[in-house]
Amino acid sequence: TLNSVLQEAHDDPSVNNWWWYLATLDNRAAPQRKPDGTGQIGTSAPIDPSFSSPFVGKSLEDVARWLRGKPQSVDVDDRYFGVLDKQAEKSGKIAICRLNDPKVEKEVAWCILREADYSTLFLAGLDSDLDWNELVQLQRYTLEL
Repeated sequence: TLNSVLQEAHDDPSVNNWWWYLATLDNRAAPQRKPDGTGQIGTSAPIDPSFSSPFVGKSLEDVARWLRGKPQSVDVDDRYFGVLDKQAEKSGKIAICRLNDPKVEKEVAWCILREADYSTLFLAGLDSDLDWNELVQLQRYTLEL
């Protein structure tokens, strides 16, 4: 199922790129920032059958702390991350979560469930001037980890 979700996210005709990175605790395996500012690619399907996320059984706050603690050389988004929990996996969707400001006690501000094939386009739009907080209030999602 993880392979199919990655492939569907890649195949969105408006994106057609490997945006999602399956995180490991080894930052050397993560996409690295390039000096010229060009982007990196994430994890491409098919993935190794032995892959196991280090975040299985962990909380969203654990993921948030990993993101906040990563070296600046690691080229992953500092504000948004995706989670494939049990419910999302069954439906072929991805939960997109946003970190709170570091001064706020709660690490994760919100999560919203999106179809895999639309998830990368959705992420690309998160930097626009749309009122995402209003959208999230309408579509808030609670993860089942």
